[in-house]
Amino acid sequence: MSDLFLGKPGISLTGFMFTGKSSVGRALARRLGLKFIDLDLEITRKEKTSIRNIFAAKGEEEFRRLEKEALARIITVPGRVVATGGGVVIDPENRSLLTAHSCVIWLRASERTILERLRNSRGPVRPLLSSLEPEKEIVRLLEERDSYYRECDLAVDTDGLSVGEICDCILKALTGS
Repeated sequence: MSDLFLGKPGISLTGFMFTGKSSVGRALARRLGLKFIDLDLEITRKEKTSIRNIFAAKGEEEFRRLEKEALARIITVPGRVVATGGGVVIDPENRSLLTAHSCVIWLRASERTILERLRNSRGPVRPLLSSLEPEKEIVRLLEERDSYYRECDLAVDTDGLSVGEICDCILKALTGS
């Protein structure tokens, strides 16, 4: 089955907030008969608090440390689909781990789509988008992370697609058909 993942033992999904990493990851794992791991959920379970609370109480630097620790713990187990946090790629050691242990798939969405999904979100405001001008933060963060996302093995656009359609695109890209 590793040939299905471009010769790698698992799949990881990365990309900006609101690109569908968790929803797509869950559905993709189901289709492939693999275990799904959401990196942010792993962190919140271990820390027994929300990502928002971690940012508020300990700051982004501590969150990134926890994220790095969680990634190192889970990415080395083969046969998983892992949904990462959108900023996991900013750390070079994280990128190396992801690349070594998984086929890294960048879920892409336009700024407009991300903003629309943010406005339609029912969950808590994401810590990095809690400013008074989330549009500017989206543009700034996308520009900051773009070169890292471009290092991924595959890229799949999610604008206007359902979770099922995104999974279809991923499976097609993985199998070359």
